[in-house]
Amino acid sequence: RRLEALVQAPIIEVLPLRRARVGIVTTGSEVYYGRIQDAFGPVLRKKFAALGSAVMGQTLTSDEVPMTAGAIADYLQQGADLIVVTGGMSVDPDDRTPSAIRAAGVEVASYGAPVYPGAMFLLGYFSNGTPIVGLPGHPVAAYFITKLFVQPLLGRLMDRDMTAYTVTARVTESISANHGRAQYHCCRLTGTGGELYAQPIRGKSGLITTLAGTDGYFCISRDCEGLPQGAEIQVTITSGV
Repeated sequence: RRLEALVQAPIIEVLPLRRARVGIVTTGSEVYYGRIQDAFGPVLRKKFAALGSAVMGQTLTSDEVPMTAGAIADYLQQGADLIVVTGGMSVDPDDRTPSAIRAAGVEVASYGAPVYPGAMFLLGYFSNGTPIVGLPGHPVAAYFITKLFVQPLLGRLMDRDMTAYTVTARVTESISANHGRAQYHCCRLTGTGGELYAQPIRGKSGLITTLAGTDGYFCISRDCEGLPQGAEIQVTITSGV
């Protein structure tokens, strides 16, 4: 009878993949009133979709705290698993996103990270445990914060392994670094004589074109003042932006 029960019971149960529901709030009066175009929003939506999450929508708000706080609350009420707020994250008095996040009832767990680019990163939680992240408005900074912090968070929400693939390469030029902050660089990879070489892509954190043609990125640790030409590094491979 025990054997018969084993035969009749399912050997493997296949469960559907869970997709995290993500709500995006983009702040900034310039974008809200149409004075400048939101270039990073479509990139962010594409990235979250590629990670297997379902983007509920993207709401544009001005710099006014009540409007941003209301947009955040709307996504929470709609059942978002994660809320992402972009722009207005610096300590400048005109940047009010952290205040809006707190006004929405969020308990801020961390504001600021020892990384460059992307130092002004915020992580918080609502009373029901729903996480919210504040991303810097500069595209490259937001890109790295998404890779380093948001992607692993999504992996936990969806019970998926988000481990990135890395390769060993040698940097093609010397690079200085800011001591005390982990510094991340986009790069292109080339192969010669059976070895890989990483060519750093220079550009400011506000230029989305810096991400074009990127094969991966590497990190200079916070306790290092730079890398000499030919130094061996670990490059994290990216599957497009």
